[in-house]
Amino acid sequence: MNDPTPQPVPYAPPPEDLARWFADPAAPGGGFANPWGVNVEPAFSRFLRWQTEANPWRKRKRSGPTPPRLESDPLGALLSVGDAPRCTWLGHASVLITVDDVTVLVDPVFGRVFPGIPRKAPAPLTPDDLPHVDVVAITHGHYDHLDAASVKAVAKRFPEALFVTPLGLSRSLPKAARRRVELNWWQQVDVSGVRVALVPAQHWHRRGPADTNRALWGGYVVSGSRAVYHSGDTGSFGGFSAIGHAFPALDLAVLPIGAWEPRWFMGDQHMDPDGSVEAFLATGARRFLSMHWNTFDLTDEPLDEGPDELARAVDRANLPFDERWIVPEHGQTVVLG
Repeated sequence: MNDPTPQPVPYAPPPEDLARWFADPAAPGGGFANPWGVNVEPAFSRFLRWQTEANPWRKRKRSGPTPPRLESDPLGALLSVGDAPRCTWLGHASVLITVDDVTVLVDPVFGRVFPGIPRKAPAPLTPDDLPHVDVVAITHGHYDHLDAASVKAVAKRFPEALFVTPLGLSRSLPKAARRRVELNWWQQVDVSGVRVALVPAQHWHRRGPADTNRALWGGYVVSGSRAVYHSGDTGSFGGFSAIGHAFPALDLAVLPIGAWEPRWFMGDQHMDPDGSVEAFLATGARRFLSMHWNTFDLTDEPLDEGPDELARAVDRANLPFDERWIVPEHGQTVVLG
């Protein structure tokens, strides 16, 4: 089976104020960089400062988060919608998207990230539970988004699945992921009429001590009769308006509401809920689906703080917290449309 050839995303010429977000992320000395000049990989000294300073949330975190809300029958809920275009949150950044009978699994992580970072909520589905997967899309190389064991399990279950990564990242996939294609920003592949496009994010790459930014990062837009944007990991940046320009009919934006504290350390690389609200409005998407919270304890804020802070962020934006803002249960399926 031939793999799809990357093609440029067709979009109208951007206005002058958006042109910078369509720049090539290749760095002059090799590797990649955010071409608008914000390079966010943290110095080790900053990491040490974060790990040794007092966490203002510590007392609250000791009391423990409220138990994660779990869909009672995630597979049944998924199958009950039939062929309808849909999106299922599997915890953290793992999302299963089906559009026009093509299913794309983004950032599958079914177990723990490291021995010291266990799951705080069970994976609602296992690879053996998945009804079908045509494409596996990886946003970037950090271990809570590219988990080799999970990718290997999916590849063995669906040997004809196409694995889509940013440039330079496919070498980090396990050998079982046989069909591979790499994309630059603003490139896409067509899979049975559904397009999977890599779009910019403000982030960085590292999987080992000597490969910083040797692979690219990004978000994805999956589009056919419906369109879904998954941001991956990103700080706040003006590229969300560019994504909305290139994809002006997004049905759903999947955006983070966790892993944002402390802001002095996380701000350039992870949005807080205020940033995600701004990103949602900039893309012009119809609905917002929360991700990247209450699965792994990665940062200072409590695991369950995201929904409350999202509600406050929506209020600060002078918007109603209505049906547009979806805070799903683990394993919940949302029908697109």
